[in-house]
Amino acid sequence: MEEKNNVVQTAATSAQPELKRVLKLPTLVCQGLAYLCPACILLYYGIINAMTNGNLVLALIFAGFAMSLTAFSYSKMCRRFPVAGSVYTYTSKSIGPRLGFIAGWVMMLDYFLLPMACYLSLGLYMNVMIPGVPIWVWIILGVLFCSALNYFGIGISAIVNNFNVVMPIVTLVVTFVCIIMFVTKGGGEGTLLASRAFIDTTDLTIAPVFTAAAILAVVFVGFDSVTTYSEETVNPEKNMPRAVIIVCVGAAIEFIITAYFMNLGWPWQEAAGVLQNPDTAATEYYDHIGVGAWMNPWFVFLNTIACCGCCIAGQGATARILLAMGRDGFVPNKFFGYVHPKWRTPSRNILLSAAVGLCAIFFQGSLTNAYSLVSFGAISGFILTNICVIVAFWVKDKKRGTKNFLQYVLVPALAAAICVYLWFSLTISAKIIGFSWLALGLIFLGVKTKGFKELPPEMDL
Repeated sequence: MEEKNNVVQTAATSAQPELKRVLKLPTLVCQGLAYLCPACILLYYGIINAMTNGNLVLALIFAGFAMSLTAFSYSKMCRRFPVAGSVYTYTSKSIGPRLGFIAGWVMMLDYFLLPMACYLSLGLYMNVMIPGVPIWVWIILGVLFCSALNYFGIGISAIVNNFNVVMPIVTLVVTFVCIIMFVTKGGGEGTLLASRAFIDTTDLTIAPVFTAAAILAVVFVGFDSVTTYSEETVNPEKNMPRAVIIVCVGAAIEFIITAYFMNLGWPWQEAAGVLQNPDTAATEYYDHIGVGAWMNPWFVFLNTIACCGCCIAGQGATARILLAMGRDGFVPNKFFGYVHPKWRTPSRNILLSAAVGLCAIFFQGSLTNAYSLVSFGAISGFILTNICVIVAFWVKDKKRGTKNFLQYVLVPALAAAICVYLWFSLTISAKIIGFSWLALGLIFLGVKTKGFKELPPEMDL
């Protein structure tokens, strides 16, 4: 009788729907690039330059350096644990399930809120082009569209994201050409080599630069999001680490170059006095260099598609983190661990993420605040992943020697230290909401484990 029950249980387990392995390296890289979007830095020209008094490039250098070191840690961890769950999995298996739950909980704040910020950006720019349609209407339409693509399968959304990489690249090339033509004709800095476009020492204060770098950490989240698709990736041990490095380092270089050229075309000391709205500064930028009549409609269209790509990838990542947590029993498995039998997607989690995206309606007055909220969860996850590398490889595996010390201790420790500094540089509002979310997670964990007396269930790899 016992043997029969075991057979039935095994059959039931094997019959549980699994995610399909369909993503190869090129599509995986496109998935990450679509999430961060190569042209997204155009959106930050007004926001970050206003915060740093013209030092968008400097803030990107700090953020890019920290994120590139962190990407190295992610490449190590995703090879070791090629399953869905990202930093939640890494922390649970390396340090312990309690902290793993907190890691997943804090990262959910990032994945929940970044699509929300993108929906807001979509609404703001569409409202610039079509003022007759309120921002909140565009937000709702965006949520419905992205949720439908995610609900009916990653194959569909991956195709959309592939297009979403090509169009921003074309836009960047056209933007570079327009800026170069404008500058060489005497506009902007009047030269393609200007130190002020790189670092503006006019009233330079380092603290706002680090705050800006902390906010800019979110533009690199695409490299992290690809790790949540491990269970849908072909040969994840090989392709996942490569995708992580390619997406992060490539994006950092491209972002810095783009920001430099933008500062050449419209130096901040000139723009600051006439810019009307930093949240939608890109459209004013194109007007300034004389191509707004035909570039602004295209840019708004591009921003709409890019935001949709970010939301598709972010929503999908959130759903899969919840899926992993549901399988482990951290949250009710009946709801969060559900995989649609036909579409093979975590459909219920996708709908929940869509509901959170609608919160963009409440942030219509400040895109800067929306982006700053996202950074708390993102940087928290980056810190924990760097620590996991040290614990997993140096402490537990006892990998010794100079080379191992460099890659399993020095690099992740340096990355973690920089991320901690950026974390403390966040705005007060981001810290308040972030710590409130963290406190809620600790309460939930305490209830779940009966006052922390029991261990949460670990992931069955």
